[in-house]
Amino acid sequence: MACRIAHDLPAELGALPDRPELHALAMPRHLRGEIDDSLLDCQRLAGMRLLRTYVPAPALRGDAPLPVLLVNDGHKAFEAANHAHVPAWQQSGTLQLHRVMDGLLCRGKVRPAVVVAVATHAKNRADHYVPVRTRLGDVEFGGAGDAYLDLLEHEVLPAVRRRLPGIALAETAADRVLVGFSIGGVASLYGAMRRPHVFGGAVAMSPSAWVDDGFLTRLANGGAGVGARIAADVGDAEKAAIREHCRALFRTLRERGGGNVAADEVAGNHHEDSWRLRLPNLLRHVLGAPG
Repeated sequence: MACRIAHDLPAELGALPDRPELHALAMPRHLRGEIDDSLLDCQRLAGMRLLRTYVPAPALRGDAPLPVLLVNDGHKAFEAANHAHVPAWQQSGTLQLHRVMDGLLCRGKVRPAVVVAVATHAKNRADHYVPVRTRLGDVEFGGAGDAYLDLLEHEVLPAVRRRLPGIALAETAADRVLVGFSIGGVASLYGAMRRPHVFGGAVAMSPSAWVDDGFLTRLANGGAGVGARIAADVGDAEKAAIREHCRALFRTLRERGGGNVAADEVAGNHHEDSWRLRLPNLLRHVLGAPG
């Protein structure tokens, strides 16, 4: 597929696989999005949080209001500081979401969107991402998942609007997508199932469907159905127990959500590099192609 705006491919990148994040390395600087860093002094779940916000380049942005992707585990969304001396095409351990988005936008595969990477408080990560109080062995965790969704809705989204006064952000629930992996995927799916009127989409890679012996599956089985647009997957090289819980959850989501849900077992494992390869297909489902 041709690029929306033609550009040359540097010879040194010509032998690399045709993947969005690698294609982005060949894009002219004016076609690449920008990342803005800001600190938010949170009242709910008190403490400072770093928000890293990706905005597509004007040439690829279009005129329509932009959907917002809210990414859990924000420190894994882009690049870590210790990648400074590693060639971009060899960097590992992050989603490289800015490059994934740049490459997808250049090829016209998804609608442009703002990406907000929300930093986690490491010691409270599982508490904030899991809404029920539960246990894993001798470790008790969870219980603040609804407070975390309140934080995203009532503090993070308004802060992003204030930070980007010149950017039109979409206001419809369908254009607010929660993105997470592993236990962060629990928060994404929970938010989309419990608050589809606020968060109308979710991306969940290798979600921890085993939490509380499958509470997400029980949640999906209740109520009137799954109204949010959901894209989820689990790698075929992951632990058998993880895959089994994900299969049960995905089956229920597909039954309850119909065409709104794309959830499958795919080639891959439980690692950021695998999630990065799988992410473009999931983003295409929740964002759709440009009109």
